Amino acid sequence: MKLKAIHYINQFYAGIGGESMATVGVGVLDEKRGPAIGLETLFQNEMTISKVIYCGDNYVNTDDNWDIVKKEIERVIEEEKPDVFIAGPSFNAGRYGVACAKLCDYVQSELQIPSVTSMWWENPAVEMYVKNNYIIESTETASGMKKVLPKLAAFALKLAKHEKIGPAKVEGYFPTGHRKNEYVEKSGAERVVDMVVNKLYNKPYTTEVPHRGFEQVLPAPPIKDMSKAKIALFTTGGLVPVGNPDKIKQAFAVSYGVYDMTGKDVLEKGAYESIHGGYDTTFVSEDPHRLIPLDIIRECIEEEIIGSLYPYFGSTCGVGTNVTSGQKMGADWAAKLKEAGVDAAILTST
Repeated sequence: MKLKAIHYINQFYAGIGGESMATVGVGVLDEKRGPAIGLETLFQNEMTISKVIYCGDNYVNTDDNWDIVKKEIERVIEEEKPDVFIAGPSFNAGRYGVACAKLCDYVQSELQIPSVTSMWWENPAVEMYVKNNYIIESTETASGMKKVLPKLAAFALKLAKHEKIGPAKVEGYFPTGHRKNEYVEKSGAERVVDMVVNKLYNKPYTTEVPHRGFEQVLPAPPIKDMSKAKIALFTTGGLVPVGNPDKIKQAFAVSYGVYDMTGKDVLEKGAYESIHGGYDTTFVSEDPHRLIPLDIIRECIEEEIIGSLYPYFGSTCGVGTNVTSGQKMGADWAAKLKEAGVDAAILTST
């Protein structure tokens, strides 16, 4: 008995129409259309696409329509009982990519059917859904359809057969960030020596623990005259007014608080506390200046070492906070400071 797949495409590949038909609702086809035609031939008679589901890119990405889309997808899957769900490829089409990844995420997490899609690495859906979904890397445009379909078909067939899925670099999907243990013939010490030797002899090698890549940011130009500069204070040490009025998370923070220091020469003991979940906050709660040095800044202003102080300090908890959340908070805080004419900021940590 042949394995069975369901394939999702948008209104364009279904032959319904282009942008003018992007609001069309969910439809189900018995015949193969678009990439489904090519995929079926690549299954080598081991699997068939029993149904093709299509939907307009605008329709499926409108929140008010999502329950309707889910119910129809669930209905078709209950009737067909497929071995795998395939979406796309969507290449670098943003709305189409988000629809493909969103549907795959729903089908595999809620309906327990293995799912896979394919798109270009810059498609916004990759960042949104890659953590828990298989997304095969595609070319940027549909001109590379013939290159993409064999990889998508082979991976879909592997999922349908419940075969072991190898690492991203072997299978061709984007890394999800999940790591799994496996048994190998050589010990870690032997493998690392092999890598060092290959590196010394300019031979190819691959690290088993790739380092995270960080964006290179050019430093801001130095302050020419600190005696005229306006300074701002920010901390990732979790200093907040007692009671944590902004409900900042103790770890994995996604927000920060802004607190008024107007007219204050010191931060009073008992009025502030650190809610950070990654260190002993006793000493900070005893003396808030360990994180926000308002007392010293006031002295520097009096001695004309510093020009003035931005009257609010910002605070969040740095423990476990991911790069994306940090970038969003940093950009928001920087915009506030630029608007206020701040020249430099002092950021303290734990």
